[in-house]
Amino acid sequence: MSVLQACALFLAVVVHGAAIAQGSAGELALYESQRIVDMPTAGVLPRGGMLIRAIAFEQGGLLAEAIVAPLQRVQLGLGYSGVGIIGSGTIRWQDVPAVHVRWRFLDETLVLPALTLGLETLGRGPVIGTTFATPAPGAFIAASKQFRWWLGGCALHGGVGYGFDLRFNGTTMNAWLGVEQSLGRSIAISLEANPGSIEQARPLMLGSVVRWSVLRGATVELYLRDLGSRMNNRPTRAVGVEFIALLSQVMW
Repeated sequence: MSVLQACALFLAVVVHGAAIAQGSAGELALYESQRIVDMPTAGVLPRGGMLIRAIAFEQGGLLAEAIVAPLQRVQLGLGYSGVGIIGSGTIRWQDVPAVHVRWRFLDETLVLPALTLGLETLGRGPVIGTTFATPAPGAFIAASKQFRWWLGGCALHGGVGYGFDLRFNGTTMNAWLGVEQSLGRSIAISLEANPGSIEQARPLMLGSVVRWSVLRGATVELYLRDLGSRMNNRPTRAVGVEFIALLSQVMW
């Protein structure tokens, strides 16, 4: 086989894989989305599922999450982040690893949304003042309901939380809303409104993310946060990748 034929075969495999990719975005998604943009949905992993996510954000920051689902409708995980990791400046790590717990106590029906109780102590983005750019959801309840219309699959998400994180121990009530729209078989776009607090005077954060299921179980995420430029002179960008698989697929 010539080099040209080998390159053509490799390109054909990649294109075919992208055409049938099934991650957590698009009409053919194998898995439920876990977040609108930054705030949680009611989505959970299937039993025996594993999720790994990494996000690169401003100020040379990196965030990593690892989540497993040991039981049906239950998932557990840890998260960690820091800024200055990319570049030459001083690295500032998050002090204590964040915890992630979810239990979906009500599955979606024709009439009722899916409902999930959870605890997430991982804030997102760089530190601004005494908290993260996007404060942690804390103890929360999230609801998700799917619909279909002429543009394809659509989901409405919302939640209420008592937010706190393990670094600053700040506490505040919060609520969020969002919509997720599929764009074809493997792409979805989500919009989120997150005030950060319903007790304190904080600017309303509007964010969006485009997710593309590039390979089976793998989804690339392109974030655009603070669309109204309320906290910065312009919106901030971030990029992430999510990988979901069953533990049986990666251990044996």
